[in-house]
Amino acid sequence: MGAISQKLRDSARGMQCTLRIPGICNGNPETTVLAHLPSHISGMGTKSNDWHACFACSACHEAIDRHQIPEKDAGRYMLDALERTQRYWQQTGMMIVAGVSVDRPKTRPKRKANMPSRKIVSRNDLRRAKP
Repeated sequence: MGAISQKLRDSARGMQCTLRIPGICNGNPETTVLAHLPSHISGMGTKSNDWHACFACSACHEAIDRHQIPEKDAGRYMLDALERTQRYWQQTGMMIVAGVSVDRPKTRPKRKANMPSRKIVSRNDLRRAKP
């Protein structure tokens, strides 16, 4: 077995499929898992490293595992998916590459409300106010 990272595996849960195979992808994030891509260390009972994987819906994962796509197309889909998945991991800080600065999604600074704040009156406060 290659290197295992439970955080990378868990990160696939609820994500969009990054394989996106036309005519096959079901687009259902509920079926997305971390799909290990073929490599020189994979084989009988072993999988590639967890960072050599992509987010795949059940339909795309099955198509890759069962070799239902021509090899020339499968390679392109897998490479594109690997790039999209690793970019997501870099942007979220799950994968850090030494010497590379990553453009993280910008967060807006919180603006102050234009209206002055005031206490919200509840029914309990109104009941207590009786003379």
